[in-house]
Amino acid sequence: MMTPDPVHAFHGRVVRAREVDKRWDRFVERHPNPTVGHLSAWGRIAERTYGHEPVYLTAEEDGEVLGVLPLVLMRSRLFGRRLVSMPFLDYGGVVAEPGRRVEQALVDAALAAGRDLGAATIGLRQFERADVPYPVTDDRVTMLMPLTTEERAWKVLPSERRNRVRKGEKHGLVATWCGAEALEEFYEVFAVNMRDLGSPVHSRRFFETMLAELPGTARVVLARDRGARVLGAAVCLFFRDTIMVPWVSSLREAFALCPNFVLYWDIIRFGCRNGYRVLDLGRSFRNAGTFEFKRQWGAHPHTLPWVFVDVVPGAPPPVDRDRSRFERLIALWKRVPVPVANVVGPWIRGQVPN
Repeated sequence: MMTPDPVHAFHGRVVRAREVDKRWDRFVERHPNPTVGHLSAWGRIAERTYGHEPVYLTAEEDGEVLGVLPLVLMRSRLFGRRLVSMPFLDYGGVVAEPGRRVEQALVDAALAAGRDLGAATIGLRQFERADVPYPVTDDRVTMLMPLTTEERAWKVLPSERRNRVRKGEKHGLVATWCGAEALEEFYEVFAVNMRDLGSPVHSRRFFETMLAELPGTARVVLARDRGARVLGAAVCLFFRDTIMVPWVSSLREAFALCPNFVLYWDIIRFGCRNGYRVLDLGRSFRNAGTFEFKRQWGAHPHTLPWVFVDVVPGAPPPVDRDRSRFERLIALWKRVPVPVANVVGPWIRGQVPN
């Protein structure tokens, strides 16, 4: 009979800071279960892009880092003050050494920071459930597709998916992997698509800062037609054995040419050829159309146990907990001219943690 691992009380301290040194990322790199959202760069990206304050919480004992909790204070004229880990990403929250009861110490420190900074709520975007006594949501999932070989990946695709990939390739669409030099071309497609979806667009500076801060983690991929026009584009994140596709778009007038299908297939093929084991197609609600689209690529749902804690009792729910209050504004935004959306949108987008 196996005995459970012993649980040791945490006798260290939690340090709160606006900046961290290399020890933070070294801990993330060696921990078995971190996410890309735990890298220290994201706090700097949020601050340099939108002026939000990073709050890094580090649990230490005898000089050893035992856990981290990266947070960003979202100061919003529209939605109030929120501490979020991590805004603009699907993941974040607490990551700590198991069996040391560090998670609760970090969340307690986050609540104290929230009170000090005037935040109404704390949002922890956990990939795995944290050992803390707070309820979790179960309506969001991320869609994960196992990667093996290119041949096997092609065979397991539904025939409808293979036909659409072939159709795009028949019309001359080719995917190309790029770096920061392709940002403008990506953004032209991305901004139009976000307006069409009724969603305020991130600023160019958000992606510029990301590509500068994470040169080995963030890459651009473009789908061009025979005339070299970009019809689809994505920014992918690479972390350990996983490729993530958090930002992907194509032009609506080109949907019949299937640029999204060419993009996704090339990302799958790239991952298989380069030894990646998982393709993360990103967050969806279980009843959303995007859920079915991702499922048909062979992705499986992984429930995201996000945690929301009210610092101020009775605070209104944040937009990432209850989007239904903004459905009318979403419908109106779809009618805004793209040049106007590209000026006003980033100001709004920087205040929304989604």
